[in-house]
Amino acid sequence: MAVPEAKEERAFYHWPGRALAEADAARPAAGQLVPVPEESVDWDNTRNLYFEGDNLEVLRHLREQFREAVRLIYIDPPYNTGNELLYRDGLHRSDWCSMIYPRLLLSRELLTPDGAIFISIGEQELGPLLCLCDEIFTPDARLAIFNRITKRSSNSGNHFSPCVDYVLVYAKDPALVPEYRTGLDPHITARYRRTDAHAARRGPYQEVGLYMAALKHGGSHYPIECPDGTFAVPPDGRPWRWNEASCRRGLAEDRIVFKRTSRSPLIDPATGQRSAWNIYTKVYLREREVQGMHPKNFSDAYQNALAAAELRELGIPFDFAKPTALVRLFCMLQTGGEDLVLDFFAGSSTTGDAVMQCNAEDGGRRRFIMVQRAEPCDPRSAAARAGFSDISAIGKERLRRAGARLRRDHPDTAPDTGFRVYRLEGAEN
Repeated sequence: MAVPEAKEERAFYHWPGRALAEADAARPAAGQLVPVPEESVDWDNTRNLYFEGDNLEVLRHLREQFREAVRLIYIDPPYNTGNELLYRDGLHRSDWCSMIYPRLLLSRELLTPDGAIFISIGEQELGPLLCLCDEIFTPDARLAIFNRITKRSSNSGNHFSPCVDYVLVYAKDPALVPEYRTGLDPHITARYRRTDAHAARRGPYQEVGLYMAALKHGGSHYPIECPDGTFAVPPDGRPWRWNEASCRRGLAEDRIVFKRTSRSPLIDPATGQRSAWNIYTKVYLREREVQGMHPKNFSDAYQNALAAAELRELGIPFDFAKPTALVRLFCMLQTGGEDLVLDFFAGSSTTGDAVMQCNAEDGGRRRFIMVQRAEPCDPRSAAARAGFSDISAIGKERLRRAGARLRRDHPDTAPDTGFRVYRLEGAEN
């Protein structure tokens, strides 16, 4: 009897309403995007876009023009709010999953082959979101779960005080995304205190052992001649950090230091006894700065208080925004040049502000697309008292004020601080 051919199986996350949510992503775009020049800034010259309307419908429109055109998507979807996204099914949070799933499917279509999506999320929705992103982008495409300290003074909660949220980072194709690098932290540069004859060109240096006990496999084991003519090797056949060719080059370029010591971990192969020498490499600051460092997947440098302070400075009343410094970090890691950045939960337009700041900082010409529904402000809120009718009005005004500040602070090199507004009309929101 013939054995049936095995079919590939894969895990997926199920919730009531999944089929309808999947069909939502496949539906064609409805309605039309109507230009609103009177609410725009520098309409004739800007390349930035602001769409007012339901983000799922707008994403369907964007799919037609911007498929595989977006290098970075950053979103901060609603979570832990208890607003209109009520969880009728408390176990599976079906309403939230049905909301986010089609938007993630469309996001993947919009990303460039080397694009990535960064999603801020709280603990309550972390599990479902991981399952959905693993399905849509695959687990191998997950670049990080970035942990962010939100505040240190909280004493809320019944068992643990919640002070952390997360940013899930997924690539369209992780093989195409370049390594992320940042500048060196000050506590790292402080270690570079030594100088030698190469300081003018290489800067100060720090010494790092050529043998490290934690490195047990994968390197080269060979004898190195010391200044007194003896030789030294790592113990138990373990490897050096450098292979033999790198060591010869290091010696020729004065990058290796021999130090006499009675406590060397190295062995004299002729006697089997402890060597009288330990061997170090010189790591120079200027060369290390060029390499940069991989960003950590944890930070307490982007707490909520920063966002509150910068919005107060702009005179923008809005709760629960993320600091521009956080989004600016992601932009600097993932984008440059004329790359396109999308945020379809724009809120107060932190992402647009961050993109303009990045361009002012490095001379880039990044472009942004903001999408935000005209969700009415609570009549009792500070935003309503300040004259803002809806969230979209807040986001547009934040961009105007942030752009004016950048033009003031960078009169000769100000980036594109304009944006064209389009309003979705004729679609069921």
